[in-house]
Amino acid sequence: MNSTTHNSNTDLRRQRQRLEALVQPAPQPSRLGRAMHTLGDRLLSFFTGTPELRIWQRTRHGQPVWFAHDPITDRTRSFYSEQDLRQWLDHRYYE
Repeated sequence: MNSTTHNSNTDLRRQRQRLEALVQPAPQPSRLGRAMHTLGDRLLSFFTGTPELRIWQRTRHGQPVWFAHDPITDRTRSFYSEQDLRQWLDHRYYE
């Protein structure tokens, strides 16, 4: 095998490795990794005291329930429809 063939094979091997790395899915974080990420997010929020409204949805007895937490007033409200939540959002600045 001459040096040109050897270099060509080496280049092909490197290209194949790069292409395989592109199509392989990224490894999923471990349970500990996810827990550390969540803890970091919560610590950051705690220390920065973000004043952003937080909205989330849960299911109770098979029905969706919307929650909104306002860190400025430190109150959490629940709504049984998205429309009620939207109305509250529209009017909360006028109260």
